[in-house]
Amino acid sequence: MMNFKSTIFLILLISSTTTLFAKNASLSGKVINNIKYEEIYLQDISFNTLETQKPDKDGNFKFDTKFNKFDFYLIAFDKENYVIFFPEPGEQTVITIDLEDIKNPEIINSVHSDLYYKFNNKLETLKKNGDRVDFVKKMINENPNSPTCIFFINILNTKDYFSYHEKLSEGLSKYSYNKFIKDYITKTENAKKLIVGNEAPDIVLNDPDGKTIKLSSLRGQYVLIDFWASWCGPCRMENPNNVKLYNKYHDKGFEIYAVSLDKNKNSWLKAIKDDNLAWIHVSDLKYWKSEGAKIYNVTGIPHTVLLDKEGKIIANGLRGNFLKLKLEEIFRE
Repeated sequence: MMNFKSTIFLILLISSTTTLFAKNASLSGKVINNIKYEEIYLQDISFNTLETQKPDKDGNFKFDTKFNKFDFYLIAFDKENYVIFFPEPGEQTVITIDLEDIKNPEIINSVHSDLYYKFNNKLETLKKNGDRVDFVKKMINENPNSPTCIFFINILNTKDYFSYHEKLSEGLSKYSYNKFIKDYITKTENAKKLIVGNEAPDIVLNDPDGKTIKLSSLRGQYVLIDFWASWCGPCRMENPNNVKLYNKYHDKGFEIYAVSLDKNKNSWLKAIKDDNLAWIHVSDLKYWKSEGAKIYNVTGIPHTVLLDKEGKIIANGLRGNFLKLKLEEIFRE
């Protein structure tokens, strides 16, 4: 006969075990109008296959994977034909996929997956950019905690609609264990720091001789942070203009802090020499994984950020004649 303590322990054990299994999400479904595919793949968002199943003669399938936390998945037939699946723990999802209408799967019991297709299909009907912007704003206001919104938020640029990015970033904080979402939250936090008038985040990188040069060490001068690379054609085309401006204003207090996204040091040094770039050059030779580029949310080059003497941001993205006019204004010419 069990004593009282043993009985309580058993109840707690059964309860915790039941809760554990209840937290897992599952995925099953059916494929119709399938005359081509013998296998169906569960993949991560990078198209890496995690599990393979063969639908039965009636098209029914069930994946063995138990989903114990939210993540982004694909139910794929090939790289062009797949269905999005975003499980939440506890959901027992059933999806019917019509291969003649794959963009409209029938989804039962997967909140985020269902929202994704509703949002995506609605957006495709909106042709005017203004209508699309208004729809995404409404979407985020009504679903600030849904990771589905992360696939549509880029319709709203951070310059004009930062408050929506901030709202979504805060709403997704409980999913920050997910790399995709964590990267978005980090970029949003960085974007907040890059608003005009804010103090520019510091960059600490080495020059070609291995000497560490901090961006913050240039206080007292107007500084153009120039993200570029030897392999970037538009960057190289922009260099002659920068050379003219540097030669004209350097003695008056203008400096360029060039952050290269090169990965080959010799190519970097050759471009500096060939283009006669006499200003400060730094790089960690990490290509698009450059620490400086990450801090400044750089997704394309050339990209510039202009700072005042106190290290505060004056403008983002000035190039060519726009940069020339701004420097004329600063130095009152």
